[in-house]
Amino acid sequence: MSGCPEMTFEGLSAEKYASLLDAAQAQGLQLTGDAGSTSYQGMDFTWNYDQASGTLTIHCAEKPFFVPCNMIEQKIRALLG
Repeated sequence: MSGCPEMTFEGLSAEKYASLLDAAQAQGLQLTGDAGSTSYQGMDFTWNYDQASGTLTIHCAEKPFFVPCNMIEQKIRALLG
């Protein structure tokens, strides 16, 4: 297994971040709070949201070799709307 490069998203309001958490939870991801880690379908993620700067950093630290990083990033961007 391997990971992906860290992804940084800027300009996220607190409301947009809350909406992202709701959407992620609807997909089965257990995301709560401004920072943490979770596992989902054989992938390990960490995240950190800085409300003051509106910056969200997400890192897929581990994933199956057959899941490309660009697919993971595409899914995250879709959740961000």
